Amino acid sequence: MELQSESSGAAKALSVVLRDDLAVQRYYMPHIKGGGILVETQNLLPMGTEVLLMLTLPDSQSRAAVMGKVVWVTPKDNREGRQAAIGIQFANDRHGVHTRIQNILSGLPMCSDNILTF
Repeated sequence: MELQSESSGAAKALSVVLRDDLAVQRYYMPHIKGGGILVETQNLLPMGTEVLLMLTLPDSQSRAAVMGKVVWVTPKDNREGRQAAIGIQFANDRHGVHTRIQNILSGLPMCSDNILTF
């Protein structure tokens, strides 16, 4: 996963690149209503922060813009030793990112080794 961050008015803008199907499987958050993605970052945002997510998936070279909000925070100093991260719930998915992610995952075997658990 590659991450770039920039400010964009009221919403924070994040650019995330998921280079292969296994990265999609690893960072997708299926238990979030409407879908979501986990973004590993040292720059944690508070819960409820609006985010403009510019997401590049392995099925396309073009970035898709998805509005979302922070619904999960893994702090830097957590007991499990996990990477600091934020979970972003898709709020306005006009580009069908959630459907595209589900299509990518439908071609993969279920493998618990590649899935982050919370």
